[in-house]
Amino acid sequence: MAPARRRSPASPSPLRSRRADAGLPDRLRQLLAETGPHEPLPTTRELGLRLGVANTTVFRALRRLAEAGEIWQQPGSGRYFPAGARLLLDRPKPVACLIRRLELGSELYRELLEGISAGCGAGRRTMLLWHDELLVNHPDPAEPPRFAPVAQQRAILEDFLARHGDAAGGYVLDHVWSDEALQAFADRLQPAVVLFRTCAVAPFGNVRADFRAGAFKAVGHLLGRGFERILPVHPFDGDPAVDEFAASLRTVADELGCADRLLAPAVAATAPDRRKLVQGLRRSPRRTALLCPEDNVAVLLRSALQESGIACPTAVGLLSVMGTDTASRAELSCLRYDFRQLGQAAVRTLDRGGGEARTFEPEVWPGATT
Repeated sequence: MAPARRRSPASPSPLRSRRADAGLPDRLRQLLAETGPHEPLPTTRELGLRLGVANTTVFRALRRLAEAGEIWQQPGSGRYFPAGARLLLDRPKPVACLIRRLELGSELYRELLEGISAGCGAGRRTMLLWHDELLVNHPDPAEPPRFAPVAQQRAILEDFLARHGDAAGGYVLDHVWSDEALQAFADRLQPAVVLFRTCAVAPFGNVRADFRAGAFKAVGHLLGRGFERILPVHPFDGDPAVDEFAASLRTVADELGCADRLLAPAVAATAPDRRKLVQGLRRSPRRTALLCPEDNVAVLLRSALQESGIACPTAVGLLSVMGTDTASRAELSCLRYDFRQLGQAAVRTLDRGGGEARTFEPEVWPGATT
């Protein structure tokens, strides 16, 4: 008689497997209840063996629980913990804010810092706030600021990194840091995000204002309000964001075919500069709009117009580009960039490892000066 053939073990039916998968989240929750509050769950392989399912099935179930906030995956190790363990174990290094010292005319960076603070709070991160008095020196808003040259910027960065580099878990950088200075420390300043202006230095992230969109909106708003000429105001030297907006404005005027409506820039850095500018407007027979890329100087120009008896906006209009609370309080017409959103976006970019680029368009706020 021929020997009987041995039957291979029957594989689990698909129905039984689906039923096991369906109950897996509850089985994992029971295991969580038996796990210490700061202890990791077993690995997915160990869980698969213990629960009798494939480790890929366990992985998918854990991911769903993590997305629902029932468990927490530690970024470094990839292990899963009870959700409460995050408060003890998730301790990223602080975000280092390498920005100017806040002074009377620093509304832009006050608003950016509010956003950075909110972003750090949302991500349970601390801030290392470091103000350098030499990076930007601007004690009197009626006078032009003084900016550190490239060699001094390099010395400032070297000093900071020597003192605090090991403590920082990422860097948010003032827009006046030059590309040359940042390039010299590109390997050590990581991850990092440059604020407000365009920065193409790899591998820095960049959260910036869209000055091209701002220039389109400014020209459209002013011409739509009936101004015959647009006079760009140069508030002071040394600010890369000021220079970037001026270049965008010239390009946009060419593209729109209205370059002939754009006058040569006028300097407004000091009180004598502003008086000279205003006196020139008094003699002009054509309705002109001043377009100023800095709120503090725009406020000073409005005062100069009032002191000279020039009706604004009937005879001369005034549009500011930044749109901080300084412009709002003065009721200036402005392009309003949301610097608090920029600050929050900078922290989110750091959390994703830096290297990303994001732009923010402004809104036109009519105000009372156009």
